Amino acid sequence: MHPPRRLPILVYVLSLAVAVALLVTWVVYVVNSGSRLAELGSRLGVTTWDVPWVVLVVGCALLFLLIGGLTWQLAQALAATRYLRAQDEFLANVTHELKSPLAAIKLHAQTLEQAPLPDEARRRSTALLLQQAERMVRLVDNVLESSRLVSRRHRLELEPVALSPFLGDYFADVRPRLEGRQVHLVTEGRTAATVLATPDALFRVLENLVDNAARHSRPGGEVRCRVSDGRATTRIEVEDDGDGIPRRELGRIFDRFHRGPAPLGLRQPPGSGLGLAIVSELVAEMRGRVEAVSPEGRPGARFVVELPHAGEAR
Repeated sequence: MHPPRRLPILVYVLSLAVAVALLVTWVVYVVNSGSRLAELGSRLGVTTWDVPWVVLVVGCALLFLLIGGLTWQLAQALAATRYLRAQDEFLANVTHELKSPLAAIKLHAQTLEQAPLPDEARRRSTALLLQQAERMVRLVDNVLESSRLVSRRHRLELEPVALSPFLGDYFADVRPRLEGRQVHLVTEGRTAATVLATPDALFRVLENLVDNAARHSRPGGEVRCRVSDGRATTRIEVEDDGDGIPRRELGRIFDRFHRGPAPLGLRQPPGSGLGLAIVSELVAEMRGRVEAVSPEGRPGARFVVELPHAGEAR
C-alpha cells in the first residue's frame, strides 16, 4: 500500500517550520552577540569588523541550502507517489484490456462449438477471434517493449530501411483492420527516402499511432496518414478527427502511463497508457523527433514524426 500523498507534504511543512525557526534563532543570536564575535575574531587575529556578518551569512546560507534540500526531497517524494499511482492505474487498465478480449474470445469460441452454424456466422466469429487475439498480442508486445526501453536493454541495431515499400505493405495490412472497426484509412503523399531504423521499430511506431487515432475516432471517422520528404528528413503524420487533445495535456501526452481525460459525456477510450511513450522513445532511438499537435477550433489530433535520412543520421 502506498503512503498517502499528504504525508510527505506534512513532513515537509514541519521540517520547513523547524528550518525557519533555526534561521530566525541564528539571526537573533548573531545580532545579539555581535560584539562578542568581533572580540573572538580579534583574539584569532581577524581584526575586521565584518566577522559577525560573515558568521551570519555563512549560517543563513547553510540553512537556505537545508531548505532547498527539503524542497527537492518533497518534489522527489511527490513524483514517486504520482509514479506509483500511475503504475497502479496501468495495472488496472492492463487487466481490463486483457479481460475484454479474453471474454470475447471465450464467447466466440463457445459459439463456434455449437453445431451446425451458418457459414456467415462462423466466418464472423472466426474474424472476431482473430481481431481480439491481435489486440492481446499488441498489448503484450507493448508491455514487453516498454520494459526493454525502461531497462535500456538491447539498444536498436539500426539499418537502412526503404520507406516506400515498408509503408505500402503496412498500409495494405492495416486498412482492412481499421475497416473492421468502421474507421477509414486515408493515405497521402509519396516518399523515396531511406532511413536508419529497424522494420520492427517502424512498425511499432506506426501501429501505436494508427491504433491511437482509431481509438479516438468515432465510427465512420477517418485516420489520415501523410508522408513527405524534406531535404534531410522524412515527415510522417497520423491524424484523426476525434475530440483532440486539451492544451494542458500536450506536455504530458508522451509520459509513460499517462492517459488523457475522457471527452465530456463519453467513456474513457481503451488503452494502457504505454503506446505514445513507446512511440516517443523508439523515435528517439532512431534519432528522430515526434510531436503532438491539436489545433484549436478544429477537431482531431495530429502526431508528426520526423526521421533523418540514412545519409544524414548521426
